[in-house]
Amino acid sequence: MPKMSLDMQGKWADRPLGMRDVFPQQAKLRWQVESRLVRLFDAQKFELVSCGTFEYVDTLLRGRAEEESRDWVRLLDSSGRMMALRPEMTPSIARMAAPLLAAGMPEVRWCYGERVYRRTDDPASLSWASGRAAESTQVGIEWIGGSGDAVDAQVVSLCQSGLQELHLAEWQMVVSHAAFAPEFFQALELPKETIQDLLRDLSRGDYVNFRSLATASGIHQDLLQVLADLNPLHAGSLPLWLTERWQQTEAGHRVQTVWNKLVDFGQVLQQKNLANHLAFDLTLVRDVSYYTGIVFEVFAPGAGAPVALGGRYDDLLGQFGAPAPAVGFAYEVERLLTALTAGEWLAESDQNGGV
Repeated sequence: MPKMSLDMQGKWADRPLGMRDVFPQQAKLRWQVESRLVRLFDAQKFELVSCGTFEYVDTLLRGRAEEESRDWVRLLDSSGRMMALRPEMTPSIARMAAPLLAAGMPEVRWCYGERVYRRTDDPASLSWASGRAAESTQVGIEWIGGSGDAVDAQVVSLCQSGLQELHLAEWQMVVSHAAFAPEFFQALELPKETIQDLLRDLSRGDYVNFRSLATASGIHQDLLQVLADLNPLHAGSLPLWLTERWQQTEAGHRVQTVWNKLVDFGQVLQQKNLANHLAFDLTLVRDVSYYTGIVFEVFAPGAGAPVALGGRYDDLLGQFGAPAPAVGFAYEVERLLTALTAGEWLAESDQNGGV
């Protein structure tokens, strides 16, 4: 057989955009991390489930806006119905759990370890280090049927336990509430379109544009700094001018209610010794619209995006015909590995040892 040219070898070695090969020791290391986390979940009575890689787009869009699908990988099935490679696991778990809940099961406690897929219009940014990988691994839990501060605190505790199990150093958990920023902006009597733009800027971390837009809207205070200074672990961080303004409108009463919930949750976290590596940041806005309550992310040195993220989504199961409170979170395994190995795991070689 003729020897293949170097040009031909390079052609056949090409990978689709965003795909990455994982060599034996790298694959072993990733498997070890996944296995440790799944064993931890199993010990806490979360049962392992799995589902197909494809979901119908209308399934994934339950409880969320169409614009959130801009980075999904889509294609048609044989019937002409639009499918997508799953970009996350929560809607799939909700779809699976809904018939069981409708049949009378009071609670679902499931865990998973699966690949998820996204695309981007900026190919140069596709990498596990940047947090914008086209293919990545999520290991997480969904607790459907549990509600209240005690359940949310237990989920936070489980997330923190996984980080400790992996001996991840210098991590920091950031907590907010999905309703706080929207209600806060409504209480300032800003137009709906401006509120949507401000929330978009926060979710993208575009603080320069956020400040510019707030100023153009006639807000004299530095809204970003006001939000950053609010700390539910210290109820006195709420300035008097805000409480006085909140008393004047219905929207103000709503944001005061959310603030009180955050203060109560902060007290629960402190009582359970979960606040040592935790901070509230009310500028945290997730770019997934089905969240309704507590939201959180975990950051670690070396990873360019959260290594874990989650929150409460009490309305999503109702979109599948089985209303139920729900909360969950997922670890982004490749980001975790980047932090655990100081980036060495990213090297395309077979020289990395185990954890």
